[in-house]
Amino acid sequence: MRIQDLLPEINVNDKWGNDYRKFVPEFISYAKERKHVNNWKTEVRDQLFRSVNCISSLRQGNFLINEREIIQEHWDELINPLGIIADNPDTFCIEQCYEIIRIIKKYTCSNRPAASLRFISAFQPSQLSTTVTWYYLDEIYNSMKNAGIDLPEGYGGDAIQKSHYIQVFLKENYPCVDDIERGTYAWRIPQLLHELKKSSAKNISQLIDDAPLSIMADIFSVSDVLRMPLSIPDYQRPYVWETTNVAQLLTDIKNSMEQGKRQYRIGSIILHNDDIVDGQQRITTISLIKLWANIENVDKEKGCGLLFAHELSFRHIKQNYEYIKRWFNSIPENRRIDFVSYLDKCCEFVVIRVSGKDSLSLAFKLFDSQNGRGKPLEAYNLLKAFHLRAMSDSNENQKITCDRMWERNTRYGRSTNGGIIAYDILKHLFDEQLYRTRLWCRNSEARSFSKKRIKEFKGMQIDKSHIVDYPFQNKQLLQFMTEKFYQLFLKDTMQICSRFSDGDGSEINPFVSINQPIVNGNWFFDYIRSYAEIYKKLFLELDSYQMYDFKVFYVKYCLSYNGHWRIGDNYIREMYKSLIMLLFDKFGEAGVNAYYRHLYVLAYILRRKQSRVYYSTVAKYPAQLFSIIDNAKDMFSLRKLEYMIAQPEFKEIKNGYDFPCYDEVLKSII
Repeated sequence: MRIQDLLPEINVNDKWGNDYRKFVPEFISYAKERKHVNNWKTEVRDQLFRSVNCISSLRQGNFLINEREIIQEHWDELINPLGIIADNPDTFCIEQCYEIIRIIKKYTCSNRPAASLRFISAFQPSQLSTTVTWYYLDEIYNSMKNAGIDLPEGYGGDAIQKSHYIQVFLKENYPCVDDIERGTYAWRIPQLLHELKKSSAKNISQLIDDAPLSIMADIFSVSDVLRMPLSIPDYQRPYVWETTNVAQLLTDIKNSMEQGKRQYRIGSIILHNDDIVDGQQRITTISLIKLWANIENVDKEKGCGLLFAHELSFRHIKQNYEYIKRWFNSIPENRRIDFVSYLDKCCEFVVIRVSGKDSLSLAFKLFDSQNGRGKPLEAYNLLKAFHLRAMSDSNENQKITCDRMWERNTRYGRSTNGGIIAYDILKHLFDEQLYRTRLWCRNSEARSFSKKRIKEFKGMQIDKSHIVDYPFQNKQLLQFMTEKFYQLFLKDTMQICSRFSDGDGSEINPFVSINQPIVNGNWFFDYIRSYAEIYKKLFLELDSYQMYDFKVFYVKYCLSYNGHWRIGDNYIREMYKSLIMLLFDKFGEAGVNAYYRHLYVLAYILRRKQSRVYYSTVAKYPAQLFSIIDNAKDMFSLRKLEYMIAQPEFKEIKNGYDFPCYDEVLKSII
């Protein structure tokens, strides 16, 4: 079967295509002229190296900041193979492709296959699709194979060869379509074939309650969900989301888009036939966003046709729609278009549909298990349950907000060479940077966090029903009341000191400290939200401008050296991260900029002195370092760290083990 018989049209009009047509000729001209680019324009550099807003609609493959600079430094070495590729647009220059990837890998010491493939494809779009990514090639091929389509001859080899075969196959079948549309079409093939299969199958909503019990689960894009004939049953509560909930959803989607993530999972939906059992709030809000897009002619599709019966729902719909309009008006017009396009193509739901006999009761059971996650709780999740119960004076929306913040940080989308993975920030944060830091600062040996040790994060209750039991708790009560007073009366008139030089943002509470006494309930969630955000900004968002020098250092000396993956090195790295977080917590960006190299020497001396580093060694070693930082009253007090490095054991390590990174850093500060 020919692919054009099954999927006869290519009809693509992505916004990114305009960028493609604008920038690719400029890249090709550089290569043909063998031109060294001395003054990189920001927009050109970003299109070539970054995953956000680049010429690829999948935005795959991101070079880190220091890697981009390295590539630019070695442009003279890259320009010859790039020039050969640009000079021969219809020839598969595989040797030059390999040479470019080898050069990039050699100088960056990093394997960035998807980014390298996209980089190459900008110089030869007719041969290497800009949107057939390193990770999707086999999925595209197998979807065609399962549909009975005559497959491209010679498919095989590595990603460059596979990409070439698929692009040539599509060019032969759609000769009149330009490279941009054909490239976009390639990665859409699995989705289009999946939709074709669904449309030919029996609609599950036609099943009657006497039919056998059926459970189906699949991932659907936002546009697919909004086309479903969904309804809100009488037993459902009203639409009650406040503007704060809408703002959080919009911000989450926008952040995901700007971080270049290929997919953003909004959440799950549970359906009984076509009735919404769980997910009404999110679906309604997404539909309001799409309604705005349709009225503003940003998008042709309307939101879903849900019918509401509660007066409370109407009030929140009107209120939230007005907020959505204001939110979109606050961002540039081109970003509005990008946002709606990203919402359609990259945002998705997990849809669980239950039908047949006894299906309604099963749907409610799924709802309960979904909210309970259906798996053994991590130690930190026991704390979530404890502190939610402590929020007796809080309304339901506040509890929901705390719960969502918590769950969002357990599934943070992190870019890796293998694609986007779910990264559990809270597990790392509790296991290392919070629990062990609090113990080390008390000059104690810091072993691993577990369910037996959750008392560390259970504190005192402060609300109308709980009075202070002991005099030592007056301090927490005073802190609680002082912060409330500041928020109510002084926030707009009295300036506080931020940790980041350009401001901390609303997610970080300026009054928290790692070693503070724990106050139960909402204040605990505020504490965790603040340090989860700090953790992201310091150790995960390595492509951002904040703390640039430290992040370049961290990538090179903690994440990229030969052997950084060893278990012992991981122990040391987590200890180093904890030291950095404590220093940042006390003295902000200025403190880290002044002493991140010193802390590296003090932490990684364990690797320099020992061929094997054990957990027990790291558990005992750094208490003195934490104590110095924790007890420091000003930056001058931190000079004790310099005095420690001046000791002979740091300058001359006899019989030590080869660790060039350590030697480089030590040399730079003595």
